[in-house]
Amino acid sequence: MKKLGRNDPCPCGSGKKYKQCCLQAADAQIANDRSEAVPKAIQWLFTKYEQPAHAALDEGFFGGLDDDEYAGIQDLPEDSYAGIMINAMEWLLADGVVTIKDQDCRVAALLLGKGGPLLSAEQRQWLETLTALPLRLYEIVEVVPAKCMTLRDVMLPERPPVLVQEKSGSQQANRYDLIAARIVPIDAHFELSGAVYGFPRQRSWDLLEELTDELEGVEPDSPLAKEITSAIIPYHWLQLFVRAFEMPPVVDRVTGESLLFVTDHYRVLHWDALGQALSGEADIEGNRDAGWSRLFVGEDGLTRRSLSINPGKRPDRIKVSYHTQQYADEGRPWFEAVSGAAVAFISRELAAPKGILANMQPNDTQERSEPIPLPPEIITELIEKRIRQLYADWADKPLPILNDQTPREAIRTPEGLEHVKFLLHTYEHGEAQQARDQHRPPVSYEFLWQSIGITP
Repeated sequence: MKKLGRNDPCPCGSGKKYKQCCLQAADAQIANDRSEAVPKAIQWLFTKYEQPAHAALDEGFFGGLDDDEYAGIQDLPEDSYAGIMINAMEWLLADGVVTIKDQDCRVAALLLGKGGPLLSAEQRQWLETLTALPLRLYEIVEVVPAKCMTLRDVMLPERPPVLVQEKSGSQQANRYDLIAARIVPIDAHFELSGAVYGFPRQRSWDLLEELTDELEGVEPDSPLAKEITSAIIPYHWLQLFVRAFEMPPVVDRVTGESLLFVTDHYRVLHWDALGQALSGEADIEGNRDAGWSRLFVGEDGLTRRSLSINPGKRPDRIKVSYHTQQYADEGRPWFEAVSGAAVAFISRELAAPKGILANMQPNDTQERSEPIPLPPEIITELIEKRIRQLYADWADKPLPILNDQTPREAIRTPEGLEHVKFLLHTYEHGEAQQARDQHRPPVSYEFLWQSIGITP
């Protein structure tokens, strides 16, 4: 009997093509049957080998946690804990090893060997594929929400990106998100196996460093590479749940002081006198509408600001802002001597940098539920100006994340080039998140790519 083609008339007599009729129903039945493979395998494993299976999870998937961290995982909210266990169970089937009668045995061998669970042909094929696939780290390079994602292997960037059909996950995904997953070939397309490990880019550096070190000289598609990634990726992912993110110290480049945002509030008694006094200072630029800045040239030849003067919330108020205690200690006596009787001091306000930098830095993950009360284009323009100041000498500044090389030095080697690209994508990813939360257009980082002569 001739095999039906996808475009042949459906044999049911509906008049539709086979692919638009009974083939869809057959595919849905197979997919539903396939989706039962993991629950059926888990139920069989814990029914027959409950203690060895629990031990394999505790010593393998959760083996990198100490007692307090393990207890912390169990105390997580129900939805978070359920998500962890989904990944844990898939890991157990794909990479777990159980000890039975003093003999180590791969879980996959138990499931697919003689005496394993009764499985349909589709279920067996799914488990065979799942247990053979490695867990790998991917960067999302394109997203079509509710349809598909294009994934690039972070550790093997020379390989072509893979288009993955993914309806639910693609609705929350963003370009340059990092995920670890198993990509499963199904007929003529690819899907994710089910377990997904999401990594914030700004917390991925330790993971990348360990993967790079451990995979050096290892054949990428070998069983050893699969074993390495299946141990390292879950460990670093679980650390996201048990260790709070510590913001790295942020210091002023000139004074070396930790940033501390100091704001002095003044009542303006004579606007004209204040404007005249400030316009007579050679190192002051600006005006009443735009605000004033006191500028100086550092030893590196770059122009920087030691204080800024801006209108307050009331028409008779101004605020003088500094970003270190030293600038504030030096700036307040200077400002009050220059302004004289034109202003009267009201109060001083101190703020740690973490909250304020959320509007200025590309890698902060703080979310904003309310839009900033300024036109979106103006906000982007102000933030772009600040970002360009922060990264004015980026191309030639040694960075710890690049092993104290400058970006310009790092791109001389293929590995360094990939690290720099990853860093730039991290900046862009953070800025895109900030822009979305703040309801504004994102700032372009193309100027950084151009500064080292590579194409975005």
